[in-house]
Amino acid sequence: MSALRTLEIYCASFVALLVFASAEAVLAGHESGSHIVPLAAAEIVGALALLSRHTRLTGACVLLAVFAFAQVLSALAGHWPTQFLQYAASTLLILALGRALTKAPSA
Repeated sequence: MSALRTLEIYCASFVALLVFASAEAVLAGHESGSHIVPLAAAEIVGALALLSRHTRLTGACVLLAVFAFAQVLSALAGHWPTQFLQYAASTLLILALGRALTKAPSA
C-alpha cells in the first residue's frame, strides 16, 4: 500500500470520527452550551471538505478555527482538554503530508 493511500485512509477515518462526534453534539446541542451546535456544524463542514484535495486547505482552516475556539471555550469554563490539540495535529498532518506526497516525484 502506498503512503498516499495510507494517508487517504487515515483522513477518511479522521473525518468519520469528527462527523460522528459532531453529529452527536448537534443532536444533544440543547443540553450543552449555546455555542455547541454552530461549532459542531462548522466542524462537520470542515471535516467533509478535508476529504477532497481541492477543498482540503479550506477544510483544514475551518477545522483549526473550530478547534481553537472550542479550546478557548473550554479554558474559560476551567477545563483544559487535550483532544483539540490532537485533532489540530491530525489536521495539520493530513494537510502537510498530503501536499508532500502529491508533490513528490514518482519512484
